[in-house]
Amino acid sequence: MSHEMTENDSAVYFAKPAWHGLGKVIENPFSISDALEQADLGWKVSKSNGILTNTPLMSYSDDHHAIIRQDTSDILGIVGSNYKVLQNEEVFRLAECFGKDVKVESAGSVQNGSKVYLLLKGETFDAVYNDAVNKYMALFWSHDGSMSMTALPTSVRVVCKNTLDMVIGQADKATNKISIKHAGNMEEKMDAARDAVMRYNEVGTFFENTVKVLGRTEPTVEDVKKFFVSVYQMLNDVTIVNNPTNEEEEAEKVKAAVEISSWTNTFEEEAKDFGINLWIAANSVTNHIQHRVATRGRKKTPASAAYSNLIGTNAKDSTKVFRSALQLVG
Repeated sequence: MSHEMTENDSAVYFAKPAWHGLGKVIENPFSISDALEQADLGWKVSKSNGILTNTPLMSYSDDHHAIIRQDTSDILGIVGSNYKVLQNEEVFRLAECFGKDVKVESAGSVQNGSKVYLLLKGETFDAVYNDAVNKYMALFWSHDGSMSMTALPTSVRVVCKNTLDMVIGQADKATNKISIKHAGNMEEKMDAARDAVMRYNEVGTFFENTVKVLGRTEPTVEDVKKFFVSVYQMLNDVTIVNNPTNEEEEAEKVKAAVEISSWTNTFEEEAKDFGINLWIAANSVTNHIQHRVATRGRKKTPASAAYSNLIGTNAKDSTKVFRSALQLVG
């Protein structure tokens, strides 16, 4: 799935962005309400009364509705009758519940405004000595009916700018995130969403403790090699054959060796500063996940890479890596 940034998309970042250099960069800290304006996300969407369909014949349907971006008149998606509109401004007001002192790291839209995100920065802690990790709260939502409004804790490692889905091993538990579907009484749902602050603190503590456990776990060099091989096979859904019997198996073995060698080089460099531990081993993999180039000949734009790192494929793969690392903790 492509998450390309179009001419109608925009973004704003505080100081240096977490993943890339694209978008408007503001040197001084700015508020959540300022972010709405600076990111040019003040536009609204509306839901049409119905749409014309061509199945089986051209006819009017009041069971389907178009979500229209009002400033450009673009149709962002087709939804059902129960779909309720959620404006960008409403999500930004919800974000203000995290407190007046919260910092905005970035905000923007992709896919012509079909999807929007807001990243808030919290406190910092050390995974291991002098290896800082920042806590974040990401809010993301769509206007095309593809996903609910979600508030999800994430984390960015300062050293290599890794983005990590915070719900390690607990992806389906309600205490890890808050999700609001575009249906029912949206006012009541948004009021209930105020408990996201409590959830942020709870999950943030869980994540901090988890990271520190990884940082305290010292594997052998052989353990790290086995971890890299296991993770490579998991992420690529392949089995590396030690003694290939055909060209396909040989090609896969060579490909794996090249990528794992890259992870190993990163691990050895960072281990010089932070020691040999599972936190460094896992980050050696996720660092490459966050910066990998898309396949099929299509290079990701900086904006699409940021989106993938935050809530897309890269975030999901990063979570898988850290779950695998946790399984090695004694």
